[in-house]
Amino acid sequence: MLQIEMPGPFTFIKEEVPVPEVGENQVLIKMERLGICGSDMQIYHGKHKFMSFPLVLGHEGAGTLTEVGKAVEGFGVGDRVTVQPQNFCGTCYPCRHGVPNVCENLSVMGVHETGMTSDYFVTDASKLLKLPDNLSFDQGALIEPISVATAAIRKVGGVNGAKVVVIGAGPIGNLVAQVANASDAQDVLITDLNPKRLSVAGRCGIPHCVNCSEKDLESAIAENFGPDGADVIIDCAGVAQTINSAVQCARRGSRIAVVANFKAPVEIELVLLQRKEVTLYGIMMYIREDFERAISLVDQGKLYTKEIITDFFPVGDIEQAYKHVDDHFEDVMKVMLTF
Repeated sequence: MLQIEMPGPFTFIKEEVPVPEVGENQVLIKMERLGICGSDMQIYHGKHKFMSFPLVLGHEGAGTLTEVGKAVEGFGVGDRVTVQPQNFCGTCYPCRHGVPNVCENLSVMGVHETGMTSDYFVTDASKLLKLPDNLSFDQGALIEPISVATAAIRKVGGVNGAKVVVIGAGPIGNLVAQVANASDAQDVLITDLNPKRLSVAGRCGIPHCVNCSEKDLESAIAENFGPDGADVIIDCAGVAQTINSAVQCARRGSRIAVVANFKAPVEIELVLLQRKEVTLYGIMMYIREDFERAISLVDQGKLYTKEIITDFFPVGDIEQAYKHVDDHFEDVMKVMLTF
């Protein structure tokens, strides 16, 4: 089978390797779709803090089961699946207390261990989730990033009846705003500097799409949400200016969530969080119920997915795919590899 490895930044090696053997608790997946995400691009540039080369990338995958271990229950050959790409130790304090996403020994496929950029991928059956019949493989590969969004909305305590601001209209910000919409938020506003991404957000049903080069966050909130402001502000942009704007604009007693992957330490006016009694949430990936919620929302037709995918490349053209993301960053949302 074809497997594509990165020996170092900007470099891919295509190899013919044996199809992996399947253990009694494992399954073999014929890969169909694989999304490229922001962390993949960090690895591509050699700037990801928690990985080392050589590495096989890929953690946003969907495919078909072609072999099932003899001890596996609930899955069979031909099932269409997606993968929750985390491995947990199961014994540390977070694992024992229901938050394995912050496991002290967390290992992520395609970051810390072998990912899914191969014709076939073997994994433990406990990492699988079935795709409903009406979900496409494209949608299946989007379940992982959608799960980041469902995790964020769950973690802040839900947004039913809330006025929600999302900073950053890239793929994750767009999906967070969509999930807020689908979770009965009273109103949703999204901001970005990129008019193309704001246009996509508008086509995905986000009520207020604001270009922050034309209007500051405080004014946008006041104009669209009125004097009571935002109940929840979610940072999906990840730069010093965005989190500081969130802190400055947070209403007393409101909530801020950090979903974005900040690349460097940021100084914020902590006293404002204290004096306004704002709750600050850190969001780290997801747990299984977030995947289940993501699948349910897509299955119910509550999320726009076609609008998120901007480009398709055969997996054999992976070099062109990653270069395309680099060269067209302002235009690209989600690039999908096909098998």
